[in-house]
Amino acid sequence: MKKKLSVIVSTAMALTLFSSVSLGATAAKSSADFSDLNQLDAGTKLKFDAMISAGIFDGVSNGVFGLHDKMNRAQFAKVAALIFGLKVESTLQVSSFSDVSSSDPANGYALPYIEALKAANLTDGFGEGTYNPAGEVTKEQLAAFLIRGLNKDAEAKGTTEVNDSTVSSWAKGYAALAIQLNLLGNQADGTFGGIQPATRDLLVTSSYAAKQLVVPGNTSSGQHSEIHAEDLKAYSLPGGSQAQVKSVLQEKTTDGWRVGTVVKLTNSSNSTIRIPDYELRVKTSDGTDYTLLPSASNARSILPQSDVTLSYMTDINVKSEVSLTDVLWIDVNTKVYPKQETLLADSPVGSIVWRGNDAVINDAALMGQWGASFSIPGVTSSLKYSAASMSKQFTGQSPTYIVQVKVQNSGSYAETIPDFTLSGKSDGQSYIGKRVEESPISLNAGEQKYIHFAVTTDTNTQLKAFYVLTPESFLKQGQTTPIQYYTGRIGFGLPANGGTDASTVPSGGNYTFGTPMVFQQGNEFINPNLAVSLEELHVTNNKETGNKTGLAKFKLINKGDKPIPVPAFAADLAGKDGNTYTGSRQTMGTSDIAPGTGVVVSYGYMIPSTDQSEQYTMNVQGVLSGASQGQPANGSSAYKSTIASYTVSTQSENDHNNVSLYPFKLNIKNWTLTQLMMTTPSISYTYKLNMDLDFTRDPEVIIDNNFSKLKFELIDGFGSSLGSSSFPFTGTNRLVSGTQSLSFNNLTQNQIQNNVSIRVYESVTTPNGEVERFIAELK
Repeated sequence: MKKKLSVIVSTAMALTLFSSVSLGATAAKSSADFSDLNQLDAGTKLKFDAMISAGIFDGVSNGVFGLHDKMNRAQFAKVAALIFGLKVESTLQVSSFSDVSSSDPANGYALPYIEALKAANLTDGFGEGTYNPAGEVTKEQLAAFLIRGLNKDAEAKGTTEVNDSTVSSWAKGYAALAIQLNLLGNQADGTFGGIQPATRDLLVTSSYAAKQLVVPGNTSSGQHSEIHAEDLKAYSLPGGSQAQVKSVLQEKTTDGWRVGTVVKLTNSSNSTIRIPDYELRVKTSDGTDYTLLPSASNARSILPQSDVTLSYMTDINVKSEVSLTDVLWIDVNTKVYPKQETLLADSPVGSIVWRGNDAVINDAALMGQWGASFSIPGVTSSLKYSAASMSKQFTGQSPTYIVQVKVQNSGSYAETIPDFTLSGKSDGQSYIGKRVEESPISLNAGEQKYIHFAVTTDTNTQLKAFYVLTPESFLKQGQTTPIQYYTGRIGFGLPANGGTDASTVPSGGNYTFGTPMVFQQGNEFINPNLAVSLEELHVTNNKETGNKTGLAKFKLINKGDKPIPVPAFAADLAGKDGNTYTGSRQTMGTSDIAPGTGVVVSYGYMIPSTDQSEQYTMNVQGVLSGASQGQPANGSSAYKSTIASYTVSTQSENDHNNVSLYPFKLNIKNWTLTQLMMTTPSISYTYKLNMDLDFTRDPEVIIDNNFSKLKFELIDGFGSSLGSSSFPFTGTNRLVSGTQSLSFNNLTQNQIQNNVSIRVYESVTTPNGEVERFIAELK
């Protein structure tokens, strides 16, 4: 069994550059350099551009990328080493595998990369001392490698395996987790296709997705990258307390500088002690001392085995440059003359001084890459944080970056997330963000959750990084409103695409209608007992308004034994040109889903007629704010976080004999239209539509009075509307199977018309008005 597992790990290695190409091209390339990448949609093209420009991929020949070519294990070894940031000894000429040789004209270039994989414990070969560099890679082998490269092998073993005959028994857990993490997706037929060879297009997108999840150095070799800010030394003070500097602020004011310091005092004794009498001062590089005033809200004592934070501040009326070097604790004896001053402690602070809006983190050790783990400086805690995903949204005309941060409790006790935020840093400007979740969030031991930060910038701002900030306050004596400010010490960069993409959540692949969607692990928007599937996506021309109308229908089934509230999620469509269309959710009358039943939630889209997409990216998003449970707001104030993303093909329109109106199927078997003239009390005209209908429906789904209606519109021979009537699927005048007569009384013409046809629409009510999907024209 051990030998078989080693094959699983190492056989999943093949992708990238044609064999003779080495990293180090003189000019950065992009998808525009390859003729077979011109037809990629905008979202996919961004991923290819990111991987090509980074030197991870190249073409198979001049101007040809080889989009659907198969890859071998030697080629993938090179890409894998680059994706996971492995140390590569480029001068190696001898391999530990008998079938890998630097003199091999086809695969010899990969020798250093293959050895890097082995050194990182990502492979021990294909068989007895061999690597099989020319061997193909299957999709399930790729899944296994990506999961292990991300150090999630144990997690895969604990994941519910896919029930899929196209996946080998050993790979079912890897395939399930790869789908769950949006690294790979199912095929159009709903199967994973595990034993099929992986092609370059799939390997590029999955490698891009994996790269977003990589914490630098976090391979299965056990090394982890972490942004680590060293705590300053603690000093003993009279009375039994230990003092430690938590933060130092120095920011410009109109008259000079504002200096603030927060210190932590710890009482390790078994008795309550009072805060010792001392002066807190800051020392500058020229030897000048400035005394800081204590905040009126400072504690007066410290409980046993506890700590307190104390805030101090002063204004320095010096307009020249000031460089803070030390924080001093001074005991001042005023009972003698002249007064005596005794230095109790001297803490060097030059490395942690935070210069407010002008602060720039230049220490590489304090600036991690996107996804690197970090703790909050100055806070004793077992909580670890890492940036997980980012999307760019708009509040009015200003862009807002929504940064999703994963929080993990690695300790043995429950903890509450402390108060901190992120700021976006550009050249010469900082933009303070806010945490979207306003209520306190606690994590049990071993638990993982997500929190979100909204950072709003100016219109044309180019962010360079995010800084982790802690809020502090100082209350002047005699005042009631404290001075609020922020300090920081660590930060991290933006994702690989520089934050220009609409979302860094990897794509889940091609979607098969009716299959349950896999959502981001740990999200709190979709109940685990709720199965969510997309049943329909129609895009039709709207002749009256000159645009297209999109209509998507989701089915939500409660698989649990208790009622589940209808979740407040959003659904956006992104076309091949990169434009995103926000779904307007139908007005919902149902607030809860009973066990064993389901509901349908529809979303309408206004799409320009110039959009020629036949496939769209469906982004399912949790609504973070500005919405109540079960009925999300449609305004710009609702921040969203993508929790699932799939490529979805639009469904072809049915003829009148097979109309899909999920959960209904409608067959308009035949119809006749008659015209009647009424003479009392005045002449008027009425049309009657007699139809023979056949309805079938999914009995698992419950509908209410807010469900969509069928709209029938009379059109004369010149294309003008004579009038319309809408009929529901529930309640009074509902449509039923069998013969049915529908009347049109609200006519705009006072005479009989010839060549009248009937246009049939599905009409959905949303807070933004009616969304109408054209179905058929009866002539």
